[in-house]
Amino acid sequence: MRSGDTAMVRGDILRARALYERAAAIHPRSSAAAIAAGKSYDPNLLPVFGAGPNLADAAKARAWYERARASGDPAAAALLHALR
Repeated sequence: MRSGDTAMVRGDILRARALYERAAAIHPRSSAAAIAAGKSYDPNLLPVFGAGPNLADAAKARAWYERARASGDPAAAALLHALR
């Protein structure tokens, strides 16, 4: 997760995404990994990291946030609401 966070801050969205998705695969109940993976697709958040719209996928972001919400993470509801 730390390596993914570092990649996001540097604007390497694809690397961050791969690292977050790997973390989520290793720890399927990790809502933090699911939220981080969702943010790597979120069209509302990617501009903050200097990413263009070509990396955004609202449907994938929604799926990751839904996974985090299913794990009981209350932060996921706000992220889902912002996608609507």
